[in-house]
Amino acid sequence: MATLTRHRPPRQSMPVTLKGTRVDRLLLLSGVSLIAVAWLLIQSFMASGPAVAAVYHGKTLLATYPLPLPGQPAIHFDAHGELGISEIVIDQDGARIAASPCTTQQCVLSGAHRHAGDMIACVPNRILVAIQGSAEARFDAIAE
Repeated sequence: MATLTRHRPPRQSMPVTLKGTRVDRLLLLSGVSLIAVAWLLIQSFMASGPAVAAVYHGKTLLATYPLPLPGQPAIHFDAHGELGISEIVIDQDGARIAASPCTTQQCVLSGAHRHAGDMIACVPNRILVAIQGSAEARFDAIAE
């Protein structure tokens, strides 16, 4: 028994038009503006005050140290994490994780950071070092 197949012509793509009222457009514009203003406020808040390195274990703040000026002694801090102790060194070059019990050592290989907004994370050990304060930020956004 033969079956009949019906061939359909290929669908042609229709241009997409956005529909909405003036109120919809005004709400969208207001939302985007609010997000931009909030972003600028957060950036200015992060860059205010003296440059400091904040050390976290999970969500718990363990310590906050000012970044030393040239000639001042380095600060050594042992952060106790999930896997063991991560040694953090804060000196005139910035903050870095000098030693950690994690297997990949990405946190150690990342080197020193001193710009506002920089972060060093040892994910397996749940240790985070965040640079906050008046140090100049190098980037305003990164996209991949």
